Amino acid sequence: MNRRHAILGLAAAGAAVPMLRGTAIAQTAPMVTPGKVRTLSTAEHMAMTLMGGTLAKQTSELALQRAQNARVKQFAAFEIAEQTAVAQVLTNTANPPPVPLDAEHQAVLTSLQSLSGPAFDRGYVQGQILGHQELLLVQQGYLDNTNRSADGQHIAVLARMSIQQHLTMLEEMQMMLQRG
Repeated sequence: MNRRHAILGLAAAGAAVPMLRGTAIAQTAPMVTPGKVRTLSTAEHMAMTLMGGTLAKQTSELALQRAQNARVKQFAAFEIAEQTAVAQVLTNTANPPPVPLDAEHQAVLTSLQSLSGPAFDRGYVQGQILGHQELLLVQQGYLDNTNRSADGQHIAVLARMSIQQHLTMLEEMQMMLQRG
């Protein structure tokens, strides 16, 4: 797989995604604390990006089954495709298996599994906002590492751009869902 083509595909996928937003999962925030960015090694960047991506993909697969709002389902489909591409690029594998979730990420998934109806849509979007905020900090933590690889830097820069777009979309969707 040509990493540059995969990275460009990831950037294009991120630019095509629509708008989103939610609540309910705020008590179970993922592993990186907002406002506390630390420099990450290449191995930490990969592990944390794959962990956050696995959670995003698994919750999005659940959203394809349970979400009621068409925009939520559309975002979930885009998110699955994006996280698959990110995992392929990071692992240089055509069909990378999901990484096992740690207890914190599993708690987010379990919490979402307990919701249904409009509460599910809001919870999914809120969980995606928290997860994307975490992934943004992971990318920035890696970019702060002056001992990073050129490929890793390119992946993190493109991921950061896509994550920022997704956060805008998710916040817009969250407002839409709150209005009913």
